[in-house]
Amino acid sequence: MTQKEKNAMAREAFEAFEHQQNPDRSPITIIDPVGDYRALIEKCGGSVTEETRRESYNAVLRDAAARRRVVFEILTERGGMTAREVSAELHRRGITATDERNFAAPRLTELKEAGQIEATGKKICEYTGRSVAIWAVKEVGD
Repeated sequence: MTQKEKNAMAREAFEAFEHQQNPDRSPITIIDPVGDYRALIEKCGGSVTEETRRESYNAVLRDAAARRRVVFEILTERGGMTAREVSAELHRRGITATDERNFAAPRLTELKEAGQIEATGKKICEYTGRSVAIWAVKEVGD
């Protein structure tokens, strides 16, 4: 099996995982900003603070899902990387404001728990001088 075929199979598995996590929700929920605001709050069944909390929560879910997808794509394209290296790549692509590792580390944990990636080894981090995990997309069939 070619690497391209392996990547396609890995992407299909990832899509299936994302759908299992959120089968009834579209990837992005957009609220029409035009119209009666009171009717919108009544429709949502709550107060302004409940609505803003709900909007924030949904935005975080969308952002996390989008970043998880990009992290998976980076590992698919580039192979094994540390959390800090993934964060640096996110920053290089203009997705995050800085290369802080905490932009990638939670998504790596989520992908690991979903069985999509695995720690394949360790190395000394060029930024911290500490031993860190190397993450890679799990081979299909593992």
